Amino acid sequence: MATNKIRSFGVAIVVALSVSRLTAASLKVHASHATEAVTVEWLSEPGQWTTGGRDWRQSYYSPLKQINKDNVAKLGHAWSSDIEGSSKLEATPIVVDGVMYVSSISGMVYALNAGTGEQLWRFDPGLASFAALYSKACCGPVNRGVAFWKGRVYVAAFDGTLYALDAKTGGTIWKADTITDRSRAYTSTGAPYIAGDLVVIGNAGAELDARGYISAYDIQTGKMAWRFFTVPGNPHYGFEHPELKMAAKTWDKDSRWDVGLGGTAFDGMAYDPELDLLYVGTGNGGPWPRTIRSPRGGDNLFLSSILAINPKNGRLKWYYQTTPGDSWDYTATQKMILADIRLRGRVRKVIMQAPKNGFFYILDRGTGELLSAAPYLRKLTWASRVNMKTGRPIESEQARYWKSPRLIFPNPGGGHNWQPMAFNRDTGFVYIPVREMGDVFALPTEPFSYNKSHLNYHVDRGYPDANGHFEVFCKSAKFCPGREEVLKGQPEILPQSFLRAMDPVSGKIEWEVETTQKTLEKKYVGYPGGVISTAGDLIFEGYGDGTFDVRNARNGALLKSISVENPIGAAPMTYMVGDVQYVAFLAGDRSDGAKSRIVALRLDGNAVPPPTQPQIAAQVESRASLSERVTQVTDAKLVNAGRQLFEQNCAICHVRGNAPNLLPLQDATQHQFFDIVLGGVRANKGMGNFSTILSGDDATAIRTYLINTSQDKDH
Repeated sequence: MATNKIRSFGVAIVVALSVSRLTAASLKVHASHATEAVTVEWLSEPGQWTTGGRDWRQSYYSPLKQINKDNVAKLGHAWSSDIEGSSKLEATPIVVDGVMYVSSISGMVYALNAGTGEQLWRFDPGLASFAALYSKACCGPVNRGVAFWKGRVYVAAFDGTLYALDAKTGGTIWKADTITDRSRAYTSTGAPYIAGDLVVIGNAGAELDARGYISAYDIQTGKMAWRFFTVPGNPHYGFEHPELKMAAKTWDKDSRWDVGLGGTAFDGMAYDPELDLLYVGTGNGGPWPRTIRSPRGGDNLFLSSILAINPKNGRLKWYYQTTPGDSWDYTATQKMILADIRLRGRVRKVIMQAPKNGFFYILDRGTGELLSAAPYLRKLTWASRVNMKTGRPIESEQARYWKSPRLIFPNPGGGHNWQPMAFNRDTGFVYIPVREMGDVFALPTEPFSYNKSHLNYHVDRGYPDANGHFEVFCKSAKFCPGREEVLKGQPEILPQSFLRAMDPVSGKIEWEVETTQKTLEKKYVGYPGGVISTAGDLIFEGYGDGTFDVRNARNGALLKSISVENPIGAAPMTYMVGDVQYVAFLAGDRSDGAKSRIVALRLDGNAVPPPTQPQIAAQVESRASLSERVTQVTDAKLVNAGRQLFEQNCAICHVRGNAPNLLPLQDATQHQFFDIVLGGVRANKGMGNFSTILSGDDATAIRTYLINTSQDKDH
């Protein structure tokens, strides 16, 4: 494999920044910055929350301290507002001049009075028309937020259309189609980022057949300025830009160019206006095993990398690859924090990230020099450490599941996923929502066959439930070792989740609190929610069980716990309207249909009211005449066929992704199963119509497997 050296392309351009100050916020003057010069200073005004991570540093830290560790016991409900959504809402609201802007399912956008929750306008990018696309996406029609700049709100819809909206009315100013090939399974799930006079967006689909790229558009007109591909195409047809010629040397010339190769930039980005550099995190390869994707090996640039790009011309200045030759879905798309910290006696301008692979990276954000790579996980078996001279992880024999099935930590969900971490400049700690969980990986014995615009990751897996029970997914293998052989000599498999406070300078975990019980979804351990921290010595975090906790930022002590009842996954935020500080967050819908909502808290607030229940509608008549509940069956062939179809088409979202876990299968879902899967009756919740992929017999097999498994107490 090629060495993981830091490369530099060109010279960063420093921009001159305006120092004009802006007038105070006013609820009566909606989007008052529509015609004023927006400055870096304005982005950092304490009462505003102007980007997903609050300001350009993306630290998820607020200098507000009206709510603090001494009075947080008085925190209570200020207002709530119902929105369209699913159980997995992933956006953090922004607040500009007393107006909140937030996205929900598929790129719907809401503008609200941030002091009262009154809806000012709502933008629907075409939710109903996306239903067919849901079946070609991983993992569900999520959206991670909007961007704001000079009176405009920018959002990427699920179908890849980028919109510029008028912040006063929600009307469309311009829109741009960001997808290069609509015959492939491209979607957009990330938030746009503003980089100078450009708005930048990536895409998702590496588990399917996407080839990753990011696109930059003129912020005023929507005209495309440049496009940067994160992996090369077939060298026979040339290269779109010079960096790809270099990247192609790290790929087998006989790589599976037809599948797209992955590397999608579907989430984390950041922009440094002082260095005028755009930072982009890239995703996993597709298919996952490099022995299939690039048979003769190679680092496979720019998979699982951090890229520093000059937004003026779209050229790469430097890159750092966190996981060379990625074969485990260890993306580097997690949020990145820009900070100035003292390391080894000098202040360094750094970029920090905790990608899926279990190591916490600190890089010089001007040059890409690796400064630190300490593990943030206690169970980490795919690699032993990172070589600080070469920047490369020391990959272990345990990681090579293409030789035989292996239990590997972390699992493809990673030790840290999309849920934002936070950096508190007062305590000096980074707060990371972590999951310690391993999976059994196995390489299928049947040859890889490209399935256009559908799942192509080509790995059999076993994943443990909350009690550590799991199947070894060797469904197609001629030989599959027993449980004892696979687990021999490996760490304890019981999954756990934590909130960890890490000192980035020393690389030590200073304290942790276990959050496993708060993240349980039926029989499986999920992720704790995203985190923010404040100058009030506080940390705020929500959980899947509907609780919202406030902790002491210095020692993790629980100071307040509020029951919201809706599941919470995205990071909260905090802002000021007048002389009142609020904390707000998205809370998803429940399994009983209770509506998704935005919840805002303040001091001296009341108890949070329960979520709105939907009106009871007449039962939809099932097209399969499901008048009787199917009982446990003994037809092993049908159950096994259903298991394979579920694993191939459903599990990536419904067990390991953003959709509700289907084990056990609820009675109501059993009776509406065919209407849901083949009829698309829950498209507005993100569950599309699978009738073009699954036959009636296929759906029957999956349903039979789910019912049979749900009734099996030993599963």
